[in-house]
This record gives sequence, C-alpha cells and structure tokens, in this order.
Amino acid sequence: MKNYVLLYLVVLLFGVGLTSCSKKDSTPAVPTSGNLSGSIQTWDDKTTSTNDMAGVTVTITNLVNKSTTTDAQGRYTFTNLPYDQYDLEISKTGYGTTKVFGITHSYDPAASSIGNTQIPNISFGKKSTTTVTALAVSGNNVLGEPGVSFSYTVSPTPTPASRAFVRYFLSTTADVSPTKYLAASAVVNFSNGSAITGFSTSQLVGMGFTSGQTVYAKMFGESFVTNEYYQPNLGYKIFPNINLTSPPAVSFVVP
Repeated sequence: MKNYVLLYLVVLLFGVGLTSCSKKDSTPAVPTSGNLSGSIQTWDDKTTSTNDMAGVTVTITNLVNKSTTTDAQGRYTFTNLPYDQYDLEISKTGYGTTKVFGITHSYDPAASSIGNTQIPNISFGKKSTTTVTALAVSGNNVLGEPGVSFSYTVSPTPTPASRAFVRYFLSTTADVSPTKYLAASAVVNFSNGSAITGFSTSQLVGMGFTSGQTVYAKMFGESFVTNEYYQPNLGYKIFPNINLTSPPAVSFVVP
C-alpha cells in the first residue's frame, strides 16, 4: 500500500512540473527587433513634386555600414533592426543631404503593424538653381517702417510661373555665410525682379540685433523644399540646398 501511495505522489508531482513548464513555455517572448520603414517624396527647387524618388540613399548614421536605397515609389526598409533610437541621413546627387535625428524604433503591441515602425513621409528637395548676381542696400525703411531695404538681381529672372526662392543670412561680421551667421531669414520668394525686400527694425531686433549696430547681410538662392535641419553638435541649422554663388556682403546700420 505504501508503494502505491509513493508512486501516486511521484506521478502527481511530475504532472504539476509538466504543467508549470508548459505554462512558462507558452508565454511569447517580447521581440527585440523589427522593420523600420518610410518613404521619400522628391521635389524640384520650385514648388513641383517629381518622380525622382528611386535611388535615394538612406543611412543610419549611428550604426556602422547600415544603409539602403529607395525604390521607384520612394520606399525604403531596414529589416530586423534592433529596437533603439536612430539618426537618418538622406542623400542623392543634385539634392544635397538632409538629416533626421532621434527616431524611436520600439515594440508596440497596440500598433497596427506590431513590431514595425513607420516613419512619416519625408520631403526632399533639389539644390537651388537660383543665383543671386547683385545685392545692395536701397534705403533705411521697408514698407513704410524704419528698417533696411535691398535692391537685387537674380538669375534666371523670376516670373509668376517660375518664382525665385532666396534666403538672407545676417551677422555682425563681413564674413557672414550659410555656416557663419547670427540670423537666417525665412525663405523669401519673388515673382518678378523688382519686388520689395528687406527687414523692419522690429524684425531685426527680434533676430537679436540692436539699434545703431552695424549688420552685414548676404542673399543666396534657396529651394522651396530646403532640406534644412538642426545639427546638435554644431548648435545651428544647416541649409543643404543653398546656391553658394553670391555677391559680397552688404552692410547697414540698424535704425
């Protein structure tokens, strides 16, 4: 009788052990990697999207040798990518380079595509074909307010159907440039060669300048889709699509 009881206990304990192992093994492991996907839409330097989306290089810059290229629809995918934060660099001949920092790639069981991350579409513009050929200070007011106004010429001559896009860079030194500036204007567009352009005193003060201060300005051709991005280690914005052909800086005193 004792032998039967002992055998029963052994069988019972063995069965409990199997049940415990079975429950433990049935719990799915949380994935540690998934696909990171996105798409690129290309633009000319004006306001027209293009069908030039194939062959754009997309590189993960905080991994070694991790890059891919887009297909004809501008799509790209990094497969089985470990979950982490990533920085992307996007480049193609004629377009310059743009960067996107701090993309979070993580496992989300509530997402429609579990384990995969979809990056929103990125607009990617061509380098500017607008060349600034002349720039001069034309007055100490703009649109009836104290400030500074400029005269300019650009090539090709802008028209309502083919506008010119430009950007100003300003500093307190004559070597102002797209990489050495204290203020950068928004993109300015002209539909003809005599449009009024300049900055009011209040705008200049808002940029960090003061009345009575000498300021230097340069104008450069720019693109409608500028590819601009903030470079954290440099502490300022990069403007990859600037046409660097430009006349010398002009100076003025803030009214």
